[in-house]
Amino acid sequence: MTIDVLAEDLKPGDLLELSTELGTEVLRLTHVERRTQGIKFMGRNCQGFLYSSGMRYGQRARCVRP
Repeated sequence: MTIDVLAEDLKPGDLLELSTELGTEVLRLTHVERRTQGIKFMGRNCQGFLYSSGMRYGQRARCVRP
């Protein structure tokens, strides 16, 4: 099941559904940093590849809930 949360509610351990150039990836967040302009996060997909991206405060993020 997927739910929408605000970017500022993301925390390490969340499963984030992220759209990439190659399709959709599900990342387990390993690091979430709150900055002045928004959120920076890093996570790994099921193959172990590291992704890094960011979002602005108030932006919706799609999380996967078991």
